[in-house]
This record gives sequence, structure tokens and C-alpha cells, in this order.
Amino acid sequence: MKKALRTETATNNISTDYGIGKAAENLPPLQKRLDGIIDRYLDDKIILETFVDREELRQLTQPTVLPNGRRIPGLKLDQPRQLALMHSLVRFCYLAAEGTFTTRDLYPQTLQALQVTPEEYKLGSLRYDLWKLRAKGLMEKIPHSRRYRLLPHGYQICLVFLKLYEKIYAPLTAGILSPLLPTSIFPEKKSPPSTADTPPSTEPTGGWECLEDENLWEKDQIKLD
Repeated sequence: MKKALRTETATNNISTDYGIGKAAENLPPLQKRLDGIIDRYLDDKIILETFVDREELRQLTQPTVLPNGRRIPGLKLDQPRQLALMHSLVRFCYLAAEGTFTTRDLYPQTLQALQVTPEEYKLGSLRYDLWKLRAKGLMEKIPHSRRYRLLPHGYQICLVFLKLYEKIYAPLTAGILSPLLPTSIFPEKKSPPSTADTPPSTEPTGGWECLEDENLWEKDQIKLD
């Protein structure tokens, strides 16, 4: 017997989530909207179809030269600002919004991923970083609006960059340059000191009591004398 996975969509409020009323006659447009979400989600889940290297990764890291001769920096696998932006781009909420967003939508999430303040990473810097992704054809600007759309292959490339850095490059580099010994992760429990090697005491039991008794005896002797 074969088993299959089924993907379904769910929503708490179709009016606020999709701008569709709750009347029965709105079921066809709602179904169309939900079908589109599932299609985009399943398309974005397909990461790679071939393992043959044709210099695509190298081309992404090289600068993009525009027709006017202007050079736009390429994408780097270890650039913190770029990785933080990619974290924001692959959030599931944009799939429900037909894959569209504005720079102000991305800005708070990118700040959170970078763990910086708005003074350290301004909105203009985010737009510049988005420009580099647009130059590589990973996203597009929707005509006559301020919204952008992350293309399906752009979503996949963002996932590849994030997985390569966070799951392979960064951990392996840390393991080579600053390996953690097992004792630093799981410190050994200190056992209580053993009494087997402790030499027996030569003092009589209750030594202080004996000394006090001797002092009292001496005082009594003085009184008697």
C-alpha cells in the first residue's frame, strides 16, 4: 500500500488574510487564491534538479555589469547583511501574499536577523542589498507599484545559500579552527574526596573536651591550694 503526503492551506480570517468576504459566493475566488498558495509553496520546495556544475554559483558571486557599464557586486556566501536579507525573504508569510512584499515589510525582520539597530543598518542599505539580488534575476519589481516579488528560483537560491553557510561552511570552519572538546560541552562531575588515603588522626576522641577538663582541674587545684 502506497502512502502520499497531502498539502492543505488553512486560515484564521479570510477577510484580513486575503481580502475576501465570508459569503458563500466568494468560495470560487477563495479556492483559486488557496490553490495558488499551494502551487507556489510546492514549486519553491523543489530545490535542485541537477548536480552538474555549470559555473552558476561562480557567476552569482561575480559582479553584474549593467549595459551602461555600472558594476553591481555579486552575492557572497558569508556576507551577514545578505544572509539576513535572505532569511527575511524566505518567510512563509510572503507565499500567502502571492510572493510580494515591500522594502518596509522586510526591514524589521532583517534588523532582527542581523541583531542591529536602525542606525547601524538603514533602509537605504537594505534597498541596495535587494538591488544586488535583482541584478542576478532572483527577484523582480512589480510595475507601477512599490512591491517586489521573489521568483521561484530566487527562493531556492536563498535557501541554498542559507543552508550552505549555516549547516556546512560555518560549523565545519568552527570545528577546524576552534574545536570544542567533549569536556567543555559536558563537564566531568567531580567525585567527592576519598577517605581511604587519609591517615588516621592521632588525637584522642573529644580532644577539646579533655583539654577543657584539664583546665578546670587546674583551676580546682589552685583553689584547693
